[in-house]
Amino acid sequence: MAFVRVEITAKVVQEAARAAAERRAGTGIWADTRLPYLQIRQRAGAAKWVVRFGDTLRSIGDIRERHPEFLSVTDARKAATDTYTELRYGEPETPVSTDDGWTWADLDREYQAMIAQPRWVNRRMKPPSAGTCDDVRLAFARPSFTALHTKRLTDLDRPQIHAARDAIKSHRQKEKNIAYFRAAMNWAADKHPDASGLHEGVDRWWDHLSAGDPDTGTMHAIEERRRVHRQRKADLDVKGIGAVLARHEAYCAGRTAEDKISPGIRWGLWWVCLTANRRASTVQLRRADFLEQDPMGEDGWGRAAWPPSAMKAKTEFWLPLPGVVRDIAAGSIADYTQLVANEHGDWPSQWVFASTRRFGRDPENDDVSVYPNSLNRHIQRMRDADALGGLPHFSLHLVRSAMGDFIAEHVSGVVSSLVLAHTLPQDEEEAAPTTRQYYLTSQRMTEKAAGMKAWSDAVVAAYLAAGGTMPEPREERRKSKLKRQPPDSRPGAISG
Repeated sequence: MAFVRVEITAKVVQEAARAAAERRAGTGIWADTRLPYLQIRQRAGAAKWVVRFGDTLRSIGDIRERHPEFLSVTDARKAATDTYTELRYGEPETPVSTDDGWTWADLDREYQAMIAQPRWVNRRMKPPSAGTCDDVRLAFARPSFTALHTKRLTDLDRPQIHAARDAIKSHRQKEKNIAYFRAAMNWAADKHPDASGLHEGVDRWWDHLSAGDPDTGTMHAIEERRRVHRQRKADLDVKGIGAVLARHEAYCAGRTAEDKISPGIRWGLWWVCLTANRRASTVQLRRADFLEQDPMGEDGWGRAAWPPSAMKAKTEFWLPLPGVVRDIAAGSIADYTQLVANEHGDWPSQWVFASTRRFGRDPENDDVSVYPNSLNRHIQRMRDADALGGLPHFSLHLVRSAMGDFIAEHVSGVVSSLVLAHTLPQDEEEAAPTTRQYYLTSQRMTEKAAGMKAWSDAVVAAYLAAGGTMPEPREERRKSKLKRQPPDSRPGAISG
């Protein structure tokens, strides 16, 4: 165990983060000289902010920026002071709402707890959305809104919320804050009118709130972004996507050793281009939900399926896979399996597009899928290396527009929406009772198959025309880097 007493700065945090990334043996401790009770403790892949009082240790956050409990040095000092005071002098009294109803702090807490759990919406269970939870948490954490925590809901009014809104610089963030505030107030009034104090006789003034109009400069900036986006959508077509994939394969082939592109990234970009799946649902495809041969489909066609929790619309989604698309998923699994076998031995994963990192943001998790933003970063690195020079602007989300327009033109608009997992109006009883009927009626796999075949054929043709050759698994079997333990050093072995 290494113990260092030092003033904790951003540089020290980086050192501790590197130790976690390298999974250094033992426990590394950095004790702060400014706040003697504040420490960073690193063990294996975890690196936590910790407050020590006597023999008591309490974790208050994480030093890693992508971790959901991330704290900067400044925020860690503030949280440490509060935690130390609580440990030494007892927990401060929490204001308890009286019969007058909830405060804004009460609603903030209760609403966030509610959206983090499954909900019953339109007679169906709606899983929680991590993105929405993060959005609401960040919106309600704005200083101008937390300043209202002590206010009773019945004492809040439009001028107070307008003032809190106007303290936010970004117009888009203003829109989010107002939308989430209105949703929270309506939930309190509809579901907890007695506890919140927002009973039937209270005027719902918040229904008339708006984000206001952006200033002239912001309006021009918004319109310019929209113009650029429209132009980029018009410029990117199947030919451009085929060319991007050809450049992508050449870029991946030219990077080795530490600069090597992982199988999940290499094959993941192919998957997005051939399916137009959103990056989040792409990396959440489980091997158990991937069939190389669809038992109810044509010979040589596979199937991918996602549970409601993995989809933006929060409904189950199935996708038929032509042979070329099926082979992308199979190639990712094959390359990952061989690469890990070469480096670490037998280490299976539940993910089709698995990360080669052994641990993610949760140190308890040793089976990590590719991080959604990693696909974006790969595109940005290709752009920075001028690997995409001369091609139309490419982004993962633009593929959805290109694919949607292509299928709408060559097959139908309905099939375009089905393949892109857009919600269509449907009868609540449309899903038939048997698997075959569900396959054909609710998931409409025959129609989706027509769209997937047309699009995948066009992408492959464009890719070959751009000089590409069809991708194949690249990882070869090599002698394992694992060192064989001597017999007497293995757990449970008897020496002599």
